[in-house]
Amino acid sequence: MKIRLTAAVVMLTFLVPLYGQDKAVPGLPEQYKKWLDEEVVYIITPKEREVFLKLQTDKEREIFIEAFWKQRDPTPGTPANEFREEHYRRLQYATRIYGRSAPVSGWRTDRGRIYIILGDPKSIEKYDNVQNVYPTEIWLYQMEPASGLPAAFNVIFFREHGTGDYILYSPSQHGPRSLIAAVVGDFKDERTAYEELRILEPNLARQSLSLIPGERVSPDSLSLASNTLVSNIYAMPRKMVKDTYADAILKYKDFVEVDYTANYIDSDGQVWVARDPSGFFEVHYSVEPGKISVEDAGDRYAARFELTGRVTDPEGKTVFQFDKAFPFSFDKDEVQGKGPSSKTFSLQDVFPLIPGRYSFDLLLKNAASREFSSFAAKIVIPGDLAAPAMGPPELAYGIEPASSAGEKVPFGFGGSQILSSSRKSFGSQDTLHIVFQILGPTDVIRTGDRVKFVFFKEDKEFTSSEKKLNEFAPGVFFSEPQTLKSFAPGYYKVKVSLLDAAGKELDSKSADFEVSTVLSVPRPMVVANVSRNFERADYLSVTGLELMNAGSLKEASGRLAEAWSLRPDRQEIAVGYSQCLYILQDYGKAKAVLLPLAPPGKASADVLSILGRTCHALGEFKEAAAYYREYLERFGTNIDIMNFLGTCYFQLGMKDEALRIWEKSLEISPEQSQIRKLVDNLKKK
Repeated sequence: MKIRLTAAVVMLTFLVPLYGQDKAVPGLPEQYKKWLDEEVVYIITPKEREVFLKLQTDKEREIFIEAFWKQRDPTPGTPANEFREEHYRRLQYATRIYGRSAPVSGWRTDRGRIYIILGDPKSIEKYDNVQNVYPTEIWLYQMEPASGLPAAFNVIFFREHGTGDYILYSPSQHGPRSLIAAVVGDFKDERTAYEELRILEPNLARQSLSLIPGERVSPDSLSLASNTLVSNIYAMPRKMVKDTYADAILKYKDFVEVDYTANYIDSDGQVWVARDPSGFFEVHYSVEPGKISVEDAGDRYAARFELTGRVTDPEGKTVFQFDKAFPFSFDKDEVQGKGPSSKTFSLQDVFPLIPGRYSFDLLLKNAASREFSSFAAKIVIPGDLAAPAMGPPELAYGIEPASSAGEKVPFGFGGSQILSSSRKSFGSQDTLHIVFQILGPTDVIRTGDRVKFVFFKEDKEFTSSEKKLNEFAPGVFFSEPQTLKSFAPGYYKVKVSLLDAAGKELDSKSADFEVSTVLSVPRPMVVANVSRNFERADYLSVTGLELMNAGSLKEASGRLAEAWSLRPDRQEIAVGYSQCLYILQDYGKAKAVLLPLAPPGKASADVLSILGRTCHALGEFKEAAAYYREYLERFGTNIDIMNFLGTCYFQLGMKDEALRIWEKSLEISPEQSQIRKLVDNLKKK
């Protein structure tokens, strides 16, 4: 099912950073140092630790700690967090019990660490009073497959040389001889030691060769599986959690409301760059949250997503930024009694972008549940190409006719709709559709030129095929179906190559996908943001603003002027053009563009702001003051507008009015040294 939303692209030209810079904090308050180095030391991932040390305030640390436990909660949405409760129970038990015979706190001991990570063993065998055998304990564990550990294994502890605390026993590092008291003798090899231990305690001898029950290991060989097991035990708590949330908290902590911050959810996302038939390159993107929380609206479920996206160049300059709303709902009957959590969603949109190399950051917020997620990708928009080149292939699970013409639809082309998911997973009964473009001067492509498709499984060629270009349906996009019946479950790569008539490869692009163990993969509900009647003026306006933000003012002015000439009635186009003119100091033209959009009492905030500044720059202080006053009366406090108004009053000789407005500005924002200096000077006169 597809849900289509109509919304205009919002371009923010007076841009602010999407997230702040990361700075490490040299020290931590004692309670957070204890939390980091004692309470969660065995279960925190390196990434989580790194992020926690970069947080600046106690409030940020408390939010992070809340998120840390939420990521491990086996029953999210319920008041109890069973993982957290069990972890602290284990920590307290280890501290109390295993510190009795050790010079350090119990949680620091080997037994304490294993107990905190694995919990209670299934059974414990103790060898405390075996003559000539050092005190030894064998803990038997039985684990679920999801743990990544063997179904059953032992962990052995012993008192080395018969003194001190119990330490972790390694069959390869210690061996049977380490368990036998020195008074028995100095053994020349492990086999002799093993035979002696077998006489002293047969069961202990048998288990001393390997921690994996049933593994056949001779006394004079190493149990590699035992070495791997211990390493995997220590790594298990870190592998059981996705720590991507930690980076997201750090990245967006100054941008996401506090009640969202601890509620991070994983998402999959993708971007696909394609050239529209009009010649402009576009970025199609989709993001699929790992889980969805919805509101109950009678016979329907509703959700309210908010997306903020930012495109930055290699220097970190913001070229494009947008905010969009994705409100949608669906019938309860659609989930067939399975509950709303059974549905997956793909939020999709598209925007034009000028040539260059960029980073794309997307922030997603679910207002219904106060959850947030994020997605990041690298984008390359090619410039002028001197030779034919392959565009990036998009792997789709279907292609169908578009519902209506004249709309700008994500993953749409030539009257067709690509059914695409961020998770490139297909079933053996699915048909894989490879959609691609040939870019550059296509007039040099000849009849004999062709496209080659090579499929690889685990880097080994699996199958291939070729097709002449004139055998494809005409158009700016090409599509090739591939049945997957002969594809066994696994991970694959498809390489799409453009060949000339002689078979020489001109260019190639690749894409990865997975063939699942299921016959047909369930598909998400698509929620697409649709721009109706997307015209040439829209392309010119959006890309013109991108050029302006990138600093290419001359080219930006040309595009924005053309967009305005095509649609002078469109306010967002006129505002963008006037902003560029203002930067270029063509104040008279900027004013002329906006005046038709400023009837008394009806102009937008953007129009009033720019008109005030243009009149201000032209020295028309009385007219500028009128626009500033209207802005403040209709749209509320704005420090910059207040200060500009004070300047106009000063230039008009209205010093008392200037003093009044500047003092009010300082009441709201005291840290304005220049304004305070102006106020002090006025008061002295």
